[in-house]
Amino acid sequence: MKSRLMITGLLSLGVLLAGCDKATPPSATQKSVEAETPEKKLADLMKRAEQGNSQAQFSLGSMYHKGEGVPKDAAKAVEWYQMAAAQGNADAQFHLGLMYEAGTEISKDESKAVEWWQKAATQGNAQAQFNLGSMYRMGQVKGVPKDVVKATEWYQKAATQGDASAQVMLGTMYDYGEGVPMDAAKAREWYQKAAAQGDGSAQILLGIMYAGGEWRPWGTANSVEWWQEAASQGEVLAQIMLGTINANGYYVPQRKANTKSTDSPKPRLDFIVYYGPNIPFEKTYGADKVLAYAWSNLAASSGNELIGKVGIKLRDVLVGTPPNPLDAKGWWINGRVDMTPTEIAEAQRLSSSWKKGKILAREERSTSASPTPSATLGSLSKKWTGTLFLVNTTGQAITNHHVVAGCGELRIEGRDGLAKVVTEDLVNDLALVQIPGEAKASAAITAEPGKLRQGEDIVVFGYPLNAVLSSGGNLTPGVVSALTGLGNNTNQIQITAPIQPGSSGSPVLNKKGEVVGVVSMKLSDSKMARATGSVGQNVNFAVNGQTLRTFFDTHKVTYRSGGGFFSWDKSTADLAEEARKWTLVVECWK
Repeated sequence: MKSRLMITGLLSLGVLLAGCDKATPPSATQKSVEAETPEKKLADLMKRAEQGNSQAQFSLGSMYHKGEGVPKDAAKAVEWYQMAAAQGNADAQFHLGLMYEAGTEISKDESKAVEWWQKAATQGNAQAQFNLGSMYRMGQVKGVPKDVVKATEWYQKAATQGDASAQVMLGTMYDYGEGVPMDAAKAREWYQKAAAQGDGSAQILLGIMYAGGEWRPWGTANSVEWWQEAASQGEVLAQIMLGTINANGYYVPQRKANTKSTDSPKPRLDFIVYYGPNIPFEKTYGADKVLAYAWSNLAASSGNELIGKVGIKLRDVLVGTPPNPLDAKGWWINGRVDMTPTEIAEAQRLSSSWKKGKILAREERSTSASPTPSATLGSLSKKWTGTLFLVNTTGQAITNHHVVAGCGELRIEGRDGLAKVVTEDLVNDLALVQIPGEAKASAAITAEPGKLRQGEDIVVFGYPLNAVLSSGGNLTPGVVSALTGLGNNTNQIQITAPIQPGSSGSPVLNKKGEVVGVVSMKLSDSKMARATGSVGQNVNFAVNGQTLRTFFDTHKVTYRSGGGFFSWDKSTADLAEEARKWTLVVECWK
């Protein structure tokens, strides 16, 4: 700002010295204000478009199409789109295709839609590639025969560019063996990529794979967590799944591990609750009829006719009317429930206050700032410690979900007052924590997580075994041994830096001191020994930088990005000195 004012002052002085007898021209500030008016912007855009600038032509077409800044005018939108499209503007070509396919503003012509999408897709437009894939998969448009191989090719192109819809469809193709060999691992990989972007359909399908897939390494807790993510976005199918699971009080059965890709499960709703109580279960999931009612109530009021009816029936069974099990195929309740009026009222309150992005949960624990630690010192004891690191100067910090889960109180070593969990991500094992006191420094999060390379040097700074090791923190060097985690989890990276109890939540830093991951887990030596007869050396996992940034962006968390002119490689001593300023010990008391 100062430099701009100095430049403006020098320009003004130059005008005065050059000719005092002339009228003073508008100041630079006045010109800037004039240039920023909507009318001036539109005039400039129109001028560039008329001169043949294809991006300006596309922008004008979009403005007329949406009625933004100009009156809505489909004819003018088509005119400008066509000018830009004729010059090879892929965005204009894609939008022209949409207009011809919809046929609401211009004459419907699916052949022209395909023609424009072909042009855009050839230039790499992911949305056009996805639409072409769907056209070939359905085979219902003249000139576009049903061809699942071509459909898969177009889906692959779009999915590789990060298009979530294409990733879901490609996962489905591998799941069913449609156009490609059936491959459960690849299906899961594509579902995971889309689910990590918040795609509700992918989250539902991924949960079903964990519930029924013979190959899975972890178990059905992952199913519930993915369905919670989808249900929080308003996916009614996930809401009714959670309602049924809460009503029956268990996850789904754990079956014998098998890595055959041909055992890929199909997304059948009745699978979730079809198996009877005589099958051994991997883990008990306590029945919660209040949550069951709340989830089914949301599904019942969703406007989805089919699932809404199932939600109504499930809700009726929960309150004891009718007394018989749910009559929808494959859905049942273990006996009569008969909720009390108080429980029904609580369930209705939960569902009525639900907002998109929220997971329904009953208030069972508190990490608020009261009571003070001294008031509860006699009733609570410290159970474990972990590491967290500050991400902004308002005192928000990141650690693992498993570090804070089930804690009666969260305390920060060396600080008065209690910490508070702001939001959690069970699936990716992340938790945002508000710490008490000042936050003078914060971590820099890598601005380009996709550039992390296998073999790249990293360090981990945290507080492992805090009771016996250095209270000033420990720095352990290592490398990125793989860009995916356990079971090819694309939300994780694998690192060789040694991990100990208390390391959970530690930042993984590159040589510039930017956070490229969050330590999450290590491979169990005992389980590895039982499974393979040997113990893995330095096989540890961290949530990757892209997943961390997505978590921040989803929950509107401010954070500092790394990179820039003043970014350079640092010594390990410098990395430790910097990390010590914004890395802390978090204690779980219960």
